Amino acid sequence: MQLTYALDQFIALQRGKHYFDLHNDYELVSVLRDSARCYLHFVKRTAKWVKAPDPSHLALVFEHVQYFQQSEGLELPNSVQEIGFKEVNDLDVDWFMQLPRAETDHILFRLEDDQFIRIGAEASYLLTTSTTT
Repeated sequence: MQLTYALDQFIALQRGKHYFDLHNDYELVSVLRDSARCYLHFVKRTAKWVKAPDPSHLALVFEHVQYFQQSEGLELPNSVQEIGFKEVNDLDVDWFMQLPRAETDHILFRLEDDQFIRIGAEASYLLTTSTTT
């Protein structure tokens, strides 16, 4: 999977000098899959520790999705506990890779209450909004 961002400490996304802590600063509020694309929408929390200049919304877009799985009865909004990569045939969710080893590896978002989203796609990119939108 080609990424326009990097994972950091299994909880955050880094793109250039910008750092987005999905575990502490954002909540996953929606998941949408349409044909070959998938979208994960995150909204900034209102807690005191969240930096005001951070974008109010983030969207992770996945292109040419070959695999999509989410927990049965996925409840949203939800908090990201960990983000990592898994080999296609690896179903053990107790460990992750920080970087994909092959283009076919899946990205896995472990959420609260053992819920998850697993995506296999060719590429992923991050969209952000300003704090005024």
